[in-house]
Amino acid sequence: MLRKIFLLLVALSLTIPGFCAKPRVKAVSPYQYGGRWYIAAQVGPQFLPAENISSYWKYGHGWKIFSPFAGVALGCNINDVWDLRLSGNYGHHVGACDPFDDFYPFTFKAASAFVDACVNCNAMGENYARTALKVYMGLGAGYSFGFSKVEHPYQVVEGPNLVPGGRFGGIMEFDSPGGFGWFIDLGMEFFGDWYNGLEPIKFPLDVNMKLSFGIIYHFH
Repeated sequence: MLRKIFLLLVALSLTIPGFCAKPRVKAVSPYQYGGRWYIAAQVGPQFLPAENISSYWKYGHGWKIFSPFAGVALGCNINDVWDLRLSGNYGHHVGACDPFDDFYPFTFKAASAFVDACVNCNAMGENYARTALKVYMGLGAGYSFGFSKVEHPYQVVEGPNLVPGGRFGGIMEFDSPGGFGWFIDLGMEFFGDWYNGLEPIKFPLDVNMKLSFGIIYHFH
């Protein structure tokens, strides 16, 4: 199933220039973006609830489980409803080895890239308003590196790691007539279980939750 979705996204991405090169029907609203490219940037906190993260709470460091990230995206509105984008992200994460009568935290850096298919829910009903709700789903990969050293009796943190990933989420976007806007993005990413450098245990994925705020510009 994931392979079919990936092939579909690749096929759609290869057709972006063709779609965007077609003459655009005159817009009836300044918030009607079919046939237009856009660029976006965003920042915010993320949370990776992977193996042994609970030990941060146990040892009184719960506030440290949130770490920062930043991202950029370039996309094209194939039509008023659908758009495709290529996005890249960079950030920091925290993790912890198995509790062994002590607290064994570590940190690492990560970069990721995704190809996303996005749907403008408002435009599906031909409602081109200043505020728009969008949902997205994408496939990509994550690269984790720069792991800090941990003096654990038996568990080893391994890196760097390149793993496949997928994600989905929702965006609430607030635009201006000139093409500029800002948005709130709430998403979840799923990576292969070596993403955080620890041997896979039970659940085969590392899940990364993100809340970010960003700015966007739709080119005319």
